[in-house]
Amino acid sequence: MTASFPSILCADDDAEVLERLKEYFTLQGFIVLTATNGVEACLQVKRWAPSAVILDLFIPRLGGIGALGRIRAIDAGVPVILTSDTEDALDLVSEAGLSVSGSFAKPLDLELIARALARAGVTAPAELVAEESASREGRPARPRVLVVDDEPEFREVVAEYLAGKGFDVREASSGEEAVKHVVDFEPHLVLLDLMMAGIGGLDALQQIKAIAPSTSVIIVTAVQDLDAARGALAHGAVDYVTKPFPFRYLDAVLEVHLQGAVTPSGEPAEGEPARRRAPEDSPLLSTSGD
Repeated sequence: MTASFPSILCADDDAEVLERLKEYFTLQGFIVLTATNGVEACLQVKRWAPSAVILDLFIPRLGGIGALGRIRAIDAGVPVILTSDTEDALDLVSEAGLSVSGSFAKPLDLELIARALARAGVTAPAELVAEESASREGRPARPRVLVVDDEPEFREVVAEYLAGKGFDVREASSGEEAVKHVVDFEPHLVLLDLMMAGIGGLDALQQIKAIAPSTSVIIVTAVQDLDAARGALAHGAVDYVTKPFPFRYLDAVLEVHLQGAVTPSGEPAEGEPARRRAPEDSPLLSTSGD
């Protein structure tokens, strides 16, 4: 796997509009992040560096203009599409000394928004979907992956990304919950956060390997915890990755271990452990919790 999927932040306090945006752009192959107020939108941009932002002009807490100004301070080049219930949105933006890649009145024409994003260089990754589908030949149509992390946002973004790539994904917020899911979900592969409250990643790893010895477990950890991550290899982990890491790197790691841990029939197989560390450039997935 060599391609990664672009992400879009959709920020709107109207739950129905937000759901329409999320459904449409998810089906287009994007990773969709959401926010219901301006402060949350700015935090999402700072944390996840989305490829584009679709921003409601009248969003609460900062408002669209205030949020746009802060987003520009965080990432001056990110394309922003403004949505509103008024026709003079662009005038308001200009008066504030700001700019956007497009402005659309509600009710939204999602195809026109997609075209505006494409003109800004953010295209629907249909060709990536085809490429990824071809690369999955010879492995089960729906490999099962369990994502374990006590930080909800990080966990949900990873799970949504993997689901969009054709994986059967389940989430767990703790080591205890992960062990239960291993019993009923029988994952081929587990992405396991090392530093969690409760029984912790290392204890969870040992319990998972006792229940399902053939399940491949990849430790996810911060750079400062590398010694502990390497120690987890002695307890049955097949690999570790360090936060932050780009989606492209995650693709490569999963492909290696699915080839080794899953046969074309979907049954686990023996595989040699491989030790990897994410490249330090172009980070995408990170968390302040580790």
